[in-house]
Amino acid sequence: MFWDCSKRTSLGVFSYNCCVRNIFSEATNEVKGMIDPNVLPFKLEMTSEKLTPHAGLVLAHEFHLGLGLDRLLDSELPAPGSGRGYRPSEMVLPLVLMLHGGGRDLEDLRGITRDRALCEVAELGSVPDPTTAGDWLRRTGRAEARMRGLARVQDRLTACRHRNEAREAYTLDVDTSIIEAEKREATRAYEGTMGFQPMMGFLEETRWCLHDEFRTGSASPQAGGVAFIEACRRRMPKGKGIAEVRSDSAFYNHEVTDYCHREGVVYTIGADWDAAVQAAYDAIPADAWAPLPVKKGEPWREVAETVHAFNAGNHSFRLVFVRDIDGQGHLFANTRRGRGLITNAPVEKRPAADVVTWYNRRGTMENYIKELKHGFGMNQLPCGQERANAAWFRIGVLAYNLFLMQQAFGLPPEMLRSTVATVRWRLYEVAGRVVKHARRWILKVAVDPPTFAMLSDLRFAARAMAFP
Repeated sequence: MFWDCSKRTSLGVFSYNCCVRNIFSEATNEVKGMIDPNVLPFKLEMTSEKLTPHAGLVLAHEFHLGLGLDRLLDSELPAPGSGRGYRPSEMVLPLVLMLHGGGRDLEDLRGITRDRALCEVAELGSVPDPTTAGDWLRRTGRAEARMRGLARVQDRLTACRHRNEAREAYTLDVDTSIIEAEKREATRAYEGTMGFQPMMGFLEETRWCLHDEFRTGSASPQAGGVAFIEACRRRMPKGKGIAEVRSDSAFYNHEVTDYCHREGVVYTIGADWDAAVQAAYDAIPADAWAPLPVKKGEPWREVAETVHAFNAGNHSFRLVFVRDIDGQGHLFANTRRGRGLITNAPVEKRPAADVVTWYNRRGTMENYIKELKHGFGMNQLPCGQERANAAWFRIGVLAYNLFLMQQAFGLPPEMLRSTVATVRWRLYEVAGRVVKHARRWILKVAVDPPTFAMLSDLRFAARAMAFP
């Protein structure tokens, strides 16, 4: 853009006033001839109105309060040491709300604090700052009594979720997952990653995380299998039990199989391909292999089985093999072996092909772990101390299970399998305005009628649910 500043005095010097006047006049005309200088024609202003971009989180928080979670936390965890300290519910509920809203770090608590409308209508009188929350996690993780208190809260939640189900027998899926973290007390896992390696037990029928055990990265997945199963069985509500256990080769040892056999629990476990398993594989006659039904597009497979036992074990079990073949019935050139599964399920109730199908169903647990880690932020750990991160992880499991309860009792059937990311987009991240009328708060939400109906149903569920 060029402006003509050629007006001069007789001495050849710029007439300052004239030049400035010309510049501003021509600039004004130039701007007037243009469209709005911003990309979109709107004006950005601040407002003191009580607005929130997370109106749906208010309903999630109300659901938690309707369960009586605040009272339960305060009864199971120790009270603060002074009158100025935070009650357990004042610490845990904002963390749960933050994780439901998509927070990934303690710093994200500030997002709740800044949302004045959310805090007002949700009656969050005091939200802890990140430093205070970190100190609380460190104290809680170091105190075994506090961690047991969080576990008891989880147990009550488990009972509330499953108390009205007709089902009495459940399947426990167990696995570990490595959380990469360059933290002070992190150690190197078996595949070389620095971090931590929690073990989790899920109920297949309800996707419920029944029990968690936070471990350092270098912990052996094979360690403590029997103790973990026992802990899971204790956590089942009265009248409910674990009928089956599925695991990868982490539970491939005689302590686990002998325990399950003695307790009448059916197990299906991935086998380590050791020398004994290789010998059993090689001893199977060629005509003992039978085709395994597969879906269209999947590799051809065949299955066979034999009887096997651990040297130190007190019973024998079935060893089922499955291997990939080509369309002409030959092993693929790069296939050196098959895959082994051990089980004590009766052959007449579960033939070899069904054993393979049954074991493969545990793959859905990977989606549960993915939801817990990526949906609820448990793939990031906030503290350098292992035990502080254990407390954080247990609160994350609590948030995950509360979300499952909302899906089961407060959301429509079509959202029963939705991820938390989908629910955030459709329900939580809703614009709302908070106003007060006749000494009562009103939350006005900008949604369509179907979304409003879902939010209303969630409110109804909050009134209907309560801990037994």
